[in-house]
Amino acid sequence: MAGRHRVLALLFALMLITYLDRVCFSTTASSVGADLGLSLSQVGFAGSAFVVGYVIFEIPGGWLADRFGARLMLTRIVVWWSAFTALTGAAWSFGSLVAIRFLFGCGEAGAFPGATSAIARWFPRDELGRAQSVVMFGSRVGFALTSWIVIALMSPLGWRGVYWVFAVLGIVWAAVWSAWFRDTPDVHRAVGQEELARIREQRIARGRAGRAPWAALLTNRSVLALCGMYSGYTWGLYFYIQWLPTYLEQARGLDLPEIGPTAAAVLVSGAVASLAGGWISDRLVPSLGVRAARRLPAMGGFVGAAAFLALAATVSDNVLALVFLGLSFGSAELILAVTWATCLDIGGPASGVVSGTMNSLGQVSGALAPWLTGVMVERSGSWEPPLLVSAAYYVLSALLWLAIDPSQRLRVPNEAESPQI
Repeated sequence: MAGRHRVLALLFALMLITYLDRVCFSTTASSVGADLGLSLSQVGFAGSAFVVGYVIFEIPGGWLADRFGARLMLTRIVVWWSAFTALTGAAWSFGSLVAIRFLFGCGEAGAFPGATSAIARWFPRDELGRAQSVVMFGSRVGFALTSWIVIALMSPLGWRGVYWVFAVLGIVWAAVWSAWFRDTPDVHRAVGQEELARIREQRIARGRAGRAPWAALLTNRSVLALCGMYSGYTWGLYFYIQWLPTYLEQARGLDLPEIGPTAAAVLVSGAVASLAGGWISDRLVPSLGVRAARRLPAMGGFVGAAAFLALAATVSDNVLALVFLGLSFGSAELILAVTWATCLDIGGPASGVVSGTMNSLGQVSGALAPWLTGVMVERSGSWEPPLLVSAAYYVLSALLWLAIDPSQRLRVPNEAESPQI
């Protein structure tokens, strides 16, 4: 196996573990609320606390990965979040749960930008979309399987024990990553001369980035449009992360043993679509150019997601509702690898800070979504309003792609070559 493909396998595993830890909270939400005596909106507030921490530290995390390398930063990130995964299982009150989830989010911030920074240095440009597809596929496999795995573990271990098991997985990954990975392929013994020549020929980033291009970044139209577009994606995503099991239980009347496989069936479309999106985009680049090749699958995905989610919200038949939910989630996930590949196109050696900015500012809506969804359901007595709001947001996000130009590279300070041992 080529060296860069081994990196991709490790990043795939990282994203799978990331979503096991993140989505575990939604699956255990009912049990956590019952055990700690929390209302629906309080559970949602704890979910939002995670996203607030994530938002605050995402941009610094991306810049640090560009500046000091993904080896150090991803090791630190995974050890931190694994510790707070374990502590979630020790929560004893509403206040402790909110504090733990907030610090969890602080620690996990930078994981996706760190992975993007590694890809920028290990992959040629014509493989960026596909590499991002595999990474995002790992996150969606974890997303799809989490409810099933958590429900199976809850029977013998209880909801607290599940978090302790998942914490161990993160520590193991961090140890393997730190021992094997190097920040550039140029100094890695697993990379042969033929592979290194292939990477060097089209590589968009070599060593570590220099000074962060904050002025250019925060005045760049494409970057700002990326942030706005991604906010619509994350708003919709947090329904699935935070509320899908609860929705299946309360709105569709499913029993707990049915929720795991049903949630997995809804979410598996996202795993397939996230893998397909980047591959489709890369295949379109030679004939259409990078601008149209990124834009077309992303805009089509958002429009499809909006239409199917509106149908899921309004049909009474459970089977049709679940089919439409799956189609909506899959359509939305078509944009994922395309969006992160666009960060690589625009950012070059500053890919980590560009992707961190997009993910951080885009997550502001995600910070509000879990709490506001709970509030909307409590006040209306229905799950229909939050789903229709998400559908409208998807349409706005599709339109924002008209302002994004992946062919225009951000101007950044010269990157610094940094040999490593």
